[in-house]
Amino acid sequence: MTASLIHEADRKSAAGHDGSVGDVIILCAEEEVRDVISYWLTSQPARTFVADDGYHAARIINDGPCRWLVTDRVLPPWPGLDTFLDLRADHPHLRIAFVENGNLHDGILARVTGATALLKRPLTRQTVIDALAEPQV
Repeated sequence: MTASLIHEADRKSAAGHDGSVGDVIILCAEEEVRDVISYWLTSQPARTFVADDGYHAARIINDGPCRWLVTDRVLPPWPGLDTFLDLRADHPHLRIAFVENGNLHDGILARVTGATALLKRPLTRQTVIDALAEPQV
């Protein structure tokens, strides 16, 4: 399978320098979470890719500057995808949003291993868009 291109708009905004979300790769095991986040991001001026697996996400990341990886796994990382710290070292522009699963320890582990945002449940459209639109730190 190839990446599902959900929405593409103005490429200037996709860089995320103007408070927009920027290009996003969604790699979540939970189909409902994956689908709802990709749907919510259709209103944003960015490209949204839904990756089939970690290998697919790694290819998308290496093909061009994506601003965000949204995932629901911390450790072990997805097969084919480096750890969060390695990803961020190799791609300094990449930010990682971890969708919390209710386990406090996973959220802490995600932060320690390189996640730049935690998406708390219950997810809402506005909180996801706001979290992904935060300026680079």
